[in-house]
Amino acid sequence: MRRWLQAPEESSDDELVFRPEGHPLPPARGRVLLDVAEDGSFTALAPGPVDAPVPTSQFDGWTVASVEPDRLTLRKAP
Repeated sequence: MRRWLQAPEESSDDELVFRPEGHPLPPARGRVLLDVAEDGSFTALAPGPVDAPVPTSQFDGWTVASVEPDRLTLRKAP
């Protein structure tokens, strides 16, 4: 399993971009995390009330469209 951080500055309405944990990103508070399994399934974690990540369903209906070593892209499922 690998953890990815949302890069909203690189995303659009129909494509969400994530970068691997440790990738240099501009400072931001509250990036969404994805824990991605080998089979392509993922769990999304959003900042909770005390800034600790909590599971979220905000990416239900999105699928992993591509995975590169330093970039993961989600797109809305057809």
